[in-house]
Amino acid sequence: MNQLTSLLTARCFVGMLLILPMSLRAQQVEQMMQARPVVLSGSVDATAIFYSSTGISPRYLPFNYVLAGSPVLSLYGWQVPFNFIIGKQQNSFTQPFNQFGLSPSYKWITVHAGYRSLNFSPFTLAGHSFLGAAVELNPGKFRFAVLYGQFNKATPLDTAQALYFSGFSYDRKGMAVKLGYGTQESYFDLIALKVRDDPGSVRGRKGMADSLGIAPAENMVTGYSMRLSVWKRHLSLESDGAISLYNNDIRTPRIQDSAFEKVKWLNSLATVSTSSEVYGAIQAALRYKTRNFSVRLQYRHVDPGYQTMGAYFLNNDLENYTLAPAFAILRSRLRFNGSIGFQKDDLANKKRSRSNKVIGSANLSAEISPRLGLDASFSNYSISQTVKTIRFADSLKVVESSSQLSLSPRYIVGGREYSHSILFSANISRARELNPARVDSFNSDIDTYNYLLNYQLGLTRQYASIFISLNHTEMKGANLTDGNMGATIGCSKAWKKGKLNLSVTGGYLLSKRNEEKGKILTGSMQARYNFIGKHSLHLTAYYTANTPDQVTAYYPKYTETRGEIGYGLSF
Repeated sequence: MNQLTSLLTARCFVGMLLILPMSLRAQQVEQMMQARPVVLSGSVDATAIFYSSTGISPRYLPFNYVLAGSPVLSLYGWQVPFNFIIGKQQNSFTQPFNQFGLSPSYKWITVHAGYRSLNFSPFTLAGHSFLGAAVELNPGKFRFAVLYGQFNKATPLDTAQALYFSGFSYDRKGMAVKLGYGTQESYFDLIALKVRDDPGSVRGRKGMADSLGIAPAENMVTGYSMRLSVWKRHLSLESDGAISLYNNDIRTPRIQDSAFEKVKWLNSLATVSTSSEVYGAIQAALRYKTRNFSVRLQYRHVDPGYQTMGAYFLNNDLENYTLAPAFAILRSRLRFNGSIGFQKDDLANKKRSRSNKVIGSANLSAEISPRLGLDASFSNYSISQTVKTIRFADSLKVVESSSQLSLSPRYIVGGREYSHSILFSANISRARELNPARVDSFNSDIDTYNYLLNYQLGLTRQYASIFISLNHTEMKGANLTDGNMGATIGCSKAWKKGKLNLSVTGGYLLSKRNEEKGKILTGSMQARYNFIGKHSLHLTAYYTANTPDQVTAYYPKYTETRGEIGYGLSF
């Protein structure tokens, strides 16, 4: 306890000196100056936990206590959150911001300092964090931004853990510039990004880095981002594109070729060597929108091998087309939106097979009457491969399909004295292996069924409600049948204008796992009392009893009981 207290005090003190994680969003200077200098808010909760079980090994301690808190220290509007947990099994203190930064803004000027992340376009700078500084200027329709910083910190190599260097990196620094004109709805931006690894940042470990296949790299990306709205904003065009010059090893010899003379000026911007590669990426979307109808057509092409050091991850080697219509009719009482997309890979025609994907979805919402409504959705995903070489086993071909259907009708009646609601939900999903050459093709087929029927009665003046629900869940496969069905009933009641709340639920399920059947009885009670402003007392209890028809080592008969009592304070 003393060690935890010392750690908490030290971190708070250091955090005060460094002014820790100023904010994740741009703070207006005017608001900062008008804010209160120091504000402490948050909550603290102390809970005692009791547990007992029969028939199985205990999952928890018979008695445990937990003191948890989430205080937030605000300094001139900048929030510094903390979290701590003190218990019999766990002691911890966290300050979730280990990377500190701030982004103050004044009128059309925003300055970023410390650990920040910016997004210029999906193919150039796309949210990668950096340690450095940046400035954004947006006077009128002028759009300008520039940044410089460290994108990755060099990872020291440890010979005793050489097998764990999938995330190893050199010291990586770079800069990015954006120059554009327009508004948030219509604009055109030109973007340039250059990031480079420092070969000398791995001191004393160069030989090991080489043996692991880790080389210092460099990336130069130029691109654009545009949005255009015309015809009273009914028609809009969006597009992003980029060309990436990626040098996988800047230590390799530079290109010495007469054919390279015409573009020799590239060496002044980036290192062009025998390990350099050039790839492109583009996406465009055309959308037409009226009051009750819209349709969007999108195209995306990313070359095989395309990558940018301004993004953590980017799928490449793909080309897809997507059509997404949406409409609302009958005074918006009937609404629909959906999409269908086609995607393929192997754009360079070098793979032994080509994958083709079809992805579709549809969502329908209907207000049949003021009381009766219906929500329905359907989605499907399928993938197939086209073999391009004779030496390709049929059993390796991927031909799969999965679909999901959901229906949710509802009937709701509201009134001053009572309210009634009846909800039904049906979810059916199917996964199919469609390659007959695979020995286990039928064993991979899985069907899942989920049904739920719920009725709730609300007593408005009494601040009470009663509900009952019936449910059925089943999953079927060639070698598996698992599911349960049963009922749950519960009620809740509030007194003293919502200061005292009590809820009780109970459930009874019939379970089945292949040939093993059983019964599950559950119950819970929750009570909460708020008093003297921000103080509260809470009490909870849970009970579970599992009774199989035939007791086995894998399907035991057991009971579990758990209770909690606690006190909370909000400030």
